[in-house]
Amino acid sequence: MIRIETTQIGEDGFSVSGEEPGELLELVNDPVARVAGPIRYELAVEPAGPELVVRGTVEVPLQLRCSRCAHFFSTTARVSSFLHAYEWAEHPESVDVSADVREDLLLEIPGFPLCHEGCKGLCAQCGQDLNEGRCGCVPPEGGPSPWSALDGLMSTPGPRTPKGGPGRRQQ
Repeated sequence: MIRIETTQIGEDGFSVSGEEPGELLELVNDPVARVAGPIRYELAVEPAGPELVVRGTVEVPLQLRCSRCAHFFSTTARVSSFLHAYEWAEHPESVDVSADVREDLLLEIPGFPLCHEGCKGLCAQCGQDLNEGRCGCVPPEGGPSPWSALDGLMSTPGPRTPKGGPGRRQQ
């Protein structure tokens, strides 16, 4: 829990830094992301009228599963512009910023993580990792591609005349 004691805040503000267990992110059963270390934070707290403004940086090391090859790789989720305001009257003794730190870090995890930009992924037929070498699969022959119906669509936007020509009703 990342809690800031408001009794330590002077007129010029207060700085706090430290580490919290990565379990704060609640990624224990996540199939794509794993926490690989503690959450590190450096925060500055400043009074601003009836509010406390908390700003700074937070980061956590992660292991993410590549969305193309399914291997885990190391990265860091980093929020360099953490900024939140809290009503001071609601928190007379301390401010818990854990929920906001968690949310901001989770938003930094990409929806489709890639181990590297040139990742070739897996063969759709046999599952061979194409980064390690080619597989022996032969592309399927016969029949049209399921996407071939899209080949006849117009490539430029604009109104199209319905089948049957103008003035004919479609049923």
